[in-house]
Amino acid sequence: SAAHLPRTPPPHTSLATPPSQPLQVTHSFRRDHLVGSLLSAFMGLSVGWWKSDHNTHHVVCNAVEHDPNIQHLPMLAITDKVFRRPRFWDTYHRKWVGMDDAAHWLVSHQHLFFYPLMALGRWNLYAQGLIYLLTQPDKTHFRKTELAGIAVYFGWVLGTALSMPSWAESVGWVMLSHAVAGILHVQIVLSHWSMHTYEGRAYNGADDEWYVTTMRTTMNVATPPWLDWVHIGLQFQIEHHLFPRLPRHNLRIARDMVREVVEAHFPAGSAECKRLFPLGVAYHEPGFFAGNLEMWRVLRSAAYAARGAKRGEHGFWQSALWEGMSLAG
Repeated sequence: SAAHLPRTPPPHTSLATPPSQPLQVTHSFRRDHLVGSLLSAFMGLSVGWWKSDHNTHHVVCNAVEHDPNIQHLPMLAITDKVFRRPRFWDTYHRKWVGMDDAAHWLVSHQHLFFYPLMALGRWNLYAQGLIYLLTQPDKTHFRKTELAGIAVYFGWVLGTALSMPSWAESVGWVMLSHAVAGILHVQIVLSHWSMHTYEGRAYNGADDEWYVTTMRTTMNVATPPWLDWVHIGLQFQIEHHLFPRLPRHNLRIARDMVREVVEAHFPAGSAECKRLFPLGVAYHEPGFFAGNLEMWRVLRSAAYAARGAKRGEHGFWQSALWEGMSLAG
């Protein structure tokens, strides 16, 4: 039963960072962070922001008030828990969040524009990184290095675009190259958005201790080994959340080990499994297209629920999208 498993997150949970980040390359926090920050010149993204955002996501995965990875009003809401109350305090962005007329309309139709929206996802990452570096809401390392690197990146992209024969080709190249990244954004959100969400805090007892909460809020995506180069380890989010510093080339090996342990503690169809896991199975691993269908149905369900939601006090003018457009904190 759940009582036989540790009830608190392992110490390395706070190190849920990309492979180039602290302690994974040179085993020196400062040197590894510097390497990651210098890479901003090649990707235009803030590693400091990613570390802050992603570490928080790992600790409070799918928590309505705390996980920045599911806080996307006014555009999206993955559960009616987001607008069940007129508003709630977003602890990561430190602001009140709720529904207004714009958010009400957008969320009510989110299942229709979700996939086209993912084609614009990379622009949101640019905005979030710049907001983070300019406002410094969290501890920031190598801030000037990242700002300089991002400037180099956009100079490089702009120079490449302007070298093309026509404006149509320039705009087409920029938009298409960023739209392709939408596939990556779908892969990232796929492993959480159709899973269990919760309000308040977890880790209160045996029924929602660390490992149980991880299995509730995270799923894998079943893929053949020969496609690992496409999914780059993102299909093994269960193992990644349990062991954040495990190199991605070992995630498939860890999958077999974790699955064996989970099935030993929570056999599919058992009363304990049905009681603890909303889907009735502890280790959820649909295929890529089946997983997308599950996620789309969740978005559609939340959209239908939003159509009957009451207007809140906040929304578009205090959203991540608006802040990104205005570069406000």
